[in-house]
Amino acid sequence: MMHKLCLLCVPVLLLCTLPALSQTVAEEDVSTALSLKRKFKEESYAAVSMTQRYTFEKGKNEFKQPVVTVKEEGSVEFIGLKDIAIFQYYKFHNRFIRLKSFYRYDKFVRKYSLTGKRGFDRSVTDDNIFFDDSRVQLYSFRFLQKGKMAKLTWENEYTDGKYLTRNFFNEYFPVAEKIIEFEVPNWLDISFIEKNFGKFKVEKSKVPSGKYTLYTFKVKNVEAIKSEYRDLGIAYTEPHILIQLKSFDNDGQRVNLFQGTKDLYAWYSHLYNLAGNDVSSLKQQVTSLTTGKKTDEEKIKAIYYWVQDNIRYIAYEDGFSGYIPAKAQDVYKEKYGDCKGMANLLAEMLKIAGYDARFTWIGTRHIPYDHTVPVMCVDNHAITTLYFKGKEYFLDGTEKYAPFGENAFRIQGKSALIEKGETFDEKKVPLSTATENKIKTTASLVLSDGSLKGHAKITLTGEERKDFHNGFQSMPKHAQQDFLKEMLEFGNSNLTSSNIKYSDLANREIPVEVEGDIDLTNNINAISGNQYLSIDFFPKTLRSFMPDAKRTRGYDFESVFSYEDDIELTIPAGKKCIDLPASLVMENPGYAFSGSYEVVGNKVKLKKTLTIKDSVIPATDLANWKAFLEKLKEFNSYLLTVTK
Repeated sequence: MMHKLCLLCVPVLLLCTLPALSQTVAEEDVSTALSLKRKFKEESYAAVSMTQRYTFEKGKNEFKQPVVTVKEEGSVEFIGLKDIAIFQYYKFHNRFIRLKSFYRYDKFVRKYSLTGKRGFDRSVTDDNIFFDDSRVQLYSFRFLQKGKMAKLTWENEYTDGKYLTRNFFNEYFPVAEKIIEFEVPNWLDISFIEKNFGKFKVEKSKVPSGKYTLYTFKVKNVEAIKSEYRDLGIAYTEPHILIQLKSFDNDGQRVNLFQGTKDLYAWYSHLYNLAGNDVSSLKQQVTSLTTGKKTDEEKIKAIYYWVQDNIRYIAYEDGFSGYIPAKAQDVYKEKYGDCKGMANLLAEMLKIAGYDARFTWIGTRHIPYDHTVPVMCVDNHAITTLYFKGKEYFLDGTEKYAPFGENAFRIQGKSALIEKGETFDEKKVPLSTATENKIKTTASLVLSDGSLKGHAKITLTGEERKDFHNGFQSMPKHAQQDFLKEMLEFGNSNLTSSNIKYSDLANREIPVEVEGDIDLTNNINAISGNQYLSIDFFPKTLRSFMPDAKRTRGYDFESVFSYEDDIELTIPAGKKCIDLPASLVMENPGYAFSGSYEVVGNKVKLKKTLTIKDSVIPATDLANWKAFLEKLKEFNSYLLTVTK
């Protein structure tokens, strides 16, 4: 990742239990708790109020450049809605965001008393991040009586206003009233870009007051953010403000910050140039990789795949190192790097080989912005752009087993900001189609003397092939055969597979093919001389996308893809298959299905196609999606009847 984690995206840390304080509460606080409980029925605690006020000053960054600094003063007042409420509140800080103060006050009847001047402080670096300068201070709460209240206040300092990028109205707890204020001095040009405000009413005001203008945003009865299985990122769905610092007056001179894409690129380019590459140590490796390769494409692939296979991705966030790419020679020597370091190394190696490769900033599909919004949160990833034979190739060294010429879905459709010295290029990564990311299943089955056996083959292409390699290649050797066997058993406890064969799994460019003999005899039910059986391999993974009554947010498949099944059953002479289901065709803008059975002589043929054309099922379409899955499941569950 290129940027610090958003507060709302970080899971709650493990609770550290504190001793219970006096639980005497005022009657009016109990009344408030009862009132809020009616609004937030499933919650054990809520914030009665929350405020954040931002003020702006002039300063200098680590490069002695003039910048705008920001002070955030905030407070939140919690109340217990049940007799037992256990929770935490935390504030993150790092080299750019300094936590100047963090106080806790507990309420005893009608009076607040200071009970903490500094929360428990710890690093947030985990196993997925090699080093991160981000830390967290937190307070743990244990309310043992309805109406118990506590308050927190804090002061943050943003040493460079560029890193104050956005503010969400929702929290991970419900809030009865939240107020966000910006006290903007007359010397600062700033814009507040509203996102998803239609979800609930936001009261806004703009009040000039002498040397500054006060902008206020107020919301009431804000539900807690609740994560749901495979939901969209909150930036797509939840109301928030993007904060664009455009320019400011510094002793009579106008200093540009982020007026447009050009300014955003200028800052990125400044940080990129601080990497300090020395490519002399890379030349021997490049020569070794390209020697003997006959074509340019072979040479490019050799370098690209070497970076994928030999450089370990490790996130690295340490002050400006979270934004400045690691030196190419250091990534090569240490054999690890984050996305910026890997993109930097790949670009330099391709340049040594004589190709036009460029460092590139991009936002993944997790982020709904593009570079028309010049705020640093629009980009969270780095790749390499290769200009080759009149075409742009978007190479992502972090995408292991991605073939040359295929783009990871997570960057498809996104705007790439490409380094070109003093200027830049901006290109959109092409989209793939569902049929390019396919799982195709063919099977030939024979019903004979009470047994149901045959042969099956699965073929994977596109993202499905890459995802297979990412899982399969990381497995221990002894587990890989079991994995291939289980693939051909489709999660069906009545199916066994044997004699497994497969394609060259060391080659990431060709389709993955896995085939073998299968036995479905246990799938036969014999009743009164008739046999009832299923030859349909329903994709069980889709069952986890069936919304329940509590589902409020859409689904994100994180890809477009298709299933294609072609299954044939041969039945014995003297028997026939009766009562076939009607063909089913369902067509929606984002997804479609067609399935049919056909009897040809002594064979029953099943053909199915399921297509996910849009990776997102929006919340507004959940009812249609549920009906679609229910009909699909009914078709897939049909039992054929074989009789004399």
